[in-house]
Amino acid sequence: MMKNECSVVQDVLPLYLENMVSEGTTVFVKEHLENCSDCAAEFERLKSGRQIDEAAPQREHDTDVITAVKKKIAKKIFKIVAVVCLVFAVLFCAVLFYTGISYPVTKESISLSTKTDSEYTYIILETKAGKSLFFESKTEDILNDHNEVCGRRIVLYNVQYHNSFTKNTSSMSWGKPLNDEKPYLEVIVELENDTLQISNAE
Repeated sequence: MMKNECSVVQDVLPLYLENMVSEGTTVFVKEHLENCSDCAAEFERLKSGRQIDEAAPQREHDTDVITAVKKKIAKKIFKIVAVVCLVFAVLFCAVLFYTGISYPVTKESISLSTKTDSEYTYIILETKAGKSLFFESKTEDILNDHNEVCGRRIVLYNVQYHNSFTKNTSSMSWGKPLNDEKPYLEVIVELENDTLQISNAE
């Protein structure tokens, strides 16, 4: 008799779990579960499976929310990176434009001078503040009256100024040891409408 009841109860357990049986059947199943460990175990198994099934849609919903949030964050990061790259590109182009503008060099905007210490004699070229000096150069031997090499001549040509971010003057120098066998040193700066020349003999 008990086995027949178990068979009937287990058949209606899914409906009982969903509250889809009559009041009399509910009382009957409840009393049976209190006295039958096998059916009670089956009921717990069905109830656990139902809880898992109910939780699954919530997990899927949570996953969808997390995915959507990740996409929004990725879009924001992409926009920020794009804006930063654009700003750097604009600044880079502005720097290139600013420093790429060239100006003619006049004799009033550069100076040549000489300096001698205990070991060397120098020729110093000093530039205008806030400008960078660009030029091409060539080196020639200086010959004396006997057609012998007695020194070195440095010629600067295609001389131009470019904008610079520094507000200080800059300088460059050329030197010769005082005990050099060919101590003579000369610098010539060929400007657009003028020529500057100086030597360490002056």
